Amino acid sequence: MAKLEKKIIGLVTDFGAKGHHYVASMKGVILKINPKVKIIDISHNIAPFSIIETSYIVKTTHKYYPEDTVFIVVVDPGVGSSREIVAIKTINNQFFVGPDNGIFSNVFSPDDIVECVTVENQNYFLKPISKIFHGRDIMAPVGAYITKNVPLNNFGPSFNPSKFVKYPLKYEISPKNKKITCVIQYIDTFGNGKTNIQIKKNKIPGTSVIFEQGKEIAMLYKNQEYHGTVTSHFEAVTQKSLLFIEGSSGYLEISINQGNAAKEIGFKVGDEILFSF
Repeated sequence: MAKLEKKIIGLVTDFGAKGHHYVASMKGVILKINPKVKIIDISHNIAPFSIIETSYIVKTTHKYYPEDTVFIVVVDPGVGSSREIVAIKTINNQFFVGPDNGIFSNVFSPDDIVECVTVENQNYFLKPISKIFHGRDIMAPVGAYITKNVPLNNFGPSFNPSKFVKYPLKYEISPKNKKITCVIQYIDTFGNGKTNIQIKKNKIPGTSVIFEQGKEIAMLYKNQEYHGTVTSHFEAVTQKSLLFIEGSSGYLEISINQGNAAKEIGFKVGDEILFSF
């Protein structure tokens, strides 16, 4: 038998602290199929059922992993329903297995994907198949078999990624008035709100807005206006001051220096924010 090449599987779930045994079950299934695979826990603390948080975590972490990494994404409020499970290969030679419920349409454009199938071939599933734990019985074994170089077309028929379920995140630009309506994608431990406004080379694509250090901008949330300063680091403003910063993933973040912006302002994942630049 040929020596297996070391492969990586990354796990993303919403199982939380009380669901570690679910994660452990998935790992056991994977290791029975490929005992030499390296398993990385990317996140198990996504808010239950949150498509928005899941999309953010996947799109901001996968690019730091090597080719051939397999990501198994189990945030699946529609488990047991008619929703599809898909297996994807990207132009960067990474693989993704998970439900078609809006996650992947917010991570990839169709041009990012070179191959996509619906997962249907039960020869690769763990038996018996639970109706409510497809992460263990379908996604984990399929991901493990991918690390053993099983071709995607063995798992099921081709699927057009342009037909992925859409879960749109509001993003509206009013160039004339330099206003952008966006949503909160994620809130970290420190209460920093990660919006879906991208910043590239100190500019906001599709606008004339320059993300200029020291500039004061206005933010409207639930009819309450807030003013903060654009900074490159937190200590550029006094403690407990509102600031807007380009986060490490390239999105505009709402923060309070040594404070918790989410608690102080009250915003949650999925909430709409209006910025005036």
